[in-house]
This record gives sequence, structure tokens and C-alpha cells, in this order.
Amino acid sequence: MGYTNAATFDNLRVVAADSLTSSYVQVGTELSAMCVAIAFKNATNEIVYISTDGSNDKIALPSGWGSVYDIRTNAPNTTDYLLPQGTPIFAKYASTAPSTGSLYIECLLAEVHS
Repeated sequence: MGYTNAATFDNLRVVAADSLTSSYVQVGTELSAMCVAIAFKNATNEIVYISTDGSNDKIALPSGWGSVYDIRTNAPNTTDYLLPQGTPIFAKYASTAPSTGSLYIECLLAEVHS
């Protein structure tokens, strides 16, 4: 029996600068599977905050900045250290509304097949 688990890219999540507000807005849909790596790219002209609960600031992304989180690296087991399926991702601007660009979120999902 061969190895049947796979990593696959989720749909790109994009929010335009003029759609960001001072309150958290959900970016795209919840994760459709467990996430092993996630990248944030702030191509707006202002600071953007990221949250997974819609109320607490988790990550700050300066203008023109990006971050990649390889969540499962160094995990003791392949099922450890994953963002759970169904996790929502929220974004808002920090203090000044951006006027140009977009925020991009890329997710690498773990599809586990039995």
C-alpha cells in the first residue's frame, strides 16, 4: 500500500486595501483541511493585523512585508503542529486605512487519506 497523504495549495485568499477596515473581516473561507504552512504578503501601503479568532491581534504585517510560517517543521509527528481544519483568518488595518494594494494569504494544506 502506497503513501496516500498529500500536501496541496488552498485557494488564494486576497483582500483589497479598500475592503480592510478597523474591525476584523474574514479573508476567504475557513481552512478546508489542516494547514502545514501559511504565508502572508502585505502589498498595501499600511500596517495590517492578522487574527484567527477575529478579536485579538496575532500578527502585524508592515507595508510591503511578508511572513511565512512553516508550522510543521521539526514536529515530532507528521500530525503535530497544524492549523486545524475550519480555522478562519481575519485581517484589519492597524491605525490608518490603506489606499493601495492588497493582502495575500497562501496556505499549504495537509490532505490525509486512509
